[in-house]
Amino acid sequence: MVADSVVRADLARALLVAADGIERAMASGLRGTGLGVAHYLVLDHLRACEVATTSELGRIALVPPATLTRTIDKLVDLALVHRVLDEEDRRRIVVRLTDRGRGKVVAYADLVDAEIAGALPDLREWETQALTEMLGGVPLR
Repeated sequence: MVADSVVRADLARALLVAADGIERAMASGLRGTGLGVAHYLVLDHLRACEVATTSELGRIALVPPATLTRTIDKLVDLALVHRVLDEEDRRRIVVRLTDRGRGKVVAYADLVDAEIAGALPDLREWETQALTEMLGGVPLR
């Protein structure tokens, strides 16, 4: 139906505008750290799950494989993460957060969260939780 298509297009536009504002806010929170949004997303995901494959991190960081490789390389150079052999499948390499990385991501989280809150000043806590739950079911490709 045309009406449904218009509603979906309006939703898509609203989500893209919000995502752009949130990404700019996150970048602002990371200013001076030497890291970008993709770096932070990788660190934050690893803080939550401890270990991840590069393909999983690529979906989380929303970057193509070549960019992800450079992103992880920088994090390794800064001693924030390290690559290790997967304990379950020794043919795979996984990424783990270092103790230094854990400390940095905790410090960065406060900066990033404050900027996101500033970008979404009218969003109440229950709305944030509801949106997170609803959008959490949207498959990442």
